[in-house]
Amino acid sequence: MSRLNRRTLLQGAALLPVVGAVAGGAHPALADGHGATPGAALYTAPLGSFRITALLDGLAPLGRGFFFGGAEVDQVLAAAGIGPDAVPAPVSAFLLQSADRTILIDAGMGQQETLGPGFGRLTAGLAAAGVAPEDVDTVVITHAHPDHIGGLIRDGAPVFANAELAIGEVEAAFWTDAGIMAQAPAEAQPTFQLAQTVLAAYGNRINRIADGAEAAPGLTMMLSPGHTPGHCVVRIDGGDRQLMMIADTLHSADVHTALPDVGFGFDSDPAQAAASRRRIFDMVSADKMLVAGSHIHFPGFGRILTEGSAYRYLPATWM
Repeated sequence: MSRLNRRTLLQGAALLPVVGAVAGGAHPALADGHGATPGAALYTAPLGSFRITALLDGLAPLGRGFFFGGAEVDQVLAAAGIGPDAVPAPVSAFLLQSADRTILIDAGMGQQETLGPGFGRLTAGLAAAGVAPEDVDTVVITHAHPDHIGGLIRDGAPVFANAELAIGEVEAAFWTDAGIMAQAPAEAQPTFQLAQTVLAAYGNRINRIADGAEAAPGLTMMLSPGHTPGHCVVRIDGGDRQLMMIADTLHSADVHTALPDVGFGFDSDPAQAAASRRRIFDMVSADKMLVAGSHIHFPGFGRILTEGSAYRYLPATWM
């Protein structure tokens, strides 16, 4: 499969993959029928001065064709027991709570039906965690694809009425650039329109965050381009424990650790995404840092270890 250029990326941006809920966790709210909030799937655990909760917005299979590469990709999937027709990919958001802050990292698909119904479980997850939308004071957006920002609005109005929205300045500039949008194919126009609608809905509550700057106390946004031009990861410092929310640095914990240079169908620049992936993997493996990811097997917490010239994902066991 050939690599994507900007035009094919923008075509793909209108069809960003997302993913139906399961349940589990150290302090879980189970799915329907267990006395918890219907449709909720969450997992919560301590993270230093924060409590972090993974919230599952939905689940959908990615097709094998989203991953560039040949037999080596098939071999990795077969070794992981994953069939060629579907590569499971959750869409997760993360809630951070401290003594004085309630912060959400990404917001899921919401009402958007880019891949059909079955998403928008984030609000149920928040309710199961005892959090109302108006309790959220900051929403940090790693990038502006629909499965990360769709849940920010409902019927055009902000879901999080009291929240400031933090987004990387490069990412915000890209999706609001009239010249870039004008060159994009028709299939990509809804993605630009959604990003612009979301930013307009939050108006003067938008904070454009520079590379390496704090989005909130203890949360540093770091540019990691390639998936989108302004894609960011978020380093969370809880004092005695740190975590890197790596967002869409990988789309399969199996494929992208074993084959870090394999491109993905919605990367704006697959080569740049691979370089960013290796840089982030090297950083977190050297520091033995806990990671969380938007599309890592739910609840999405683990560590990335070096293994020869590649890497290995090790799910975390929370206490």
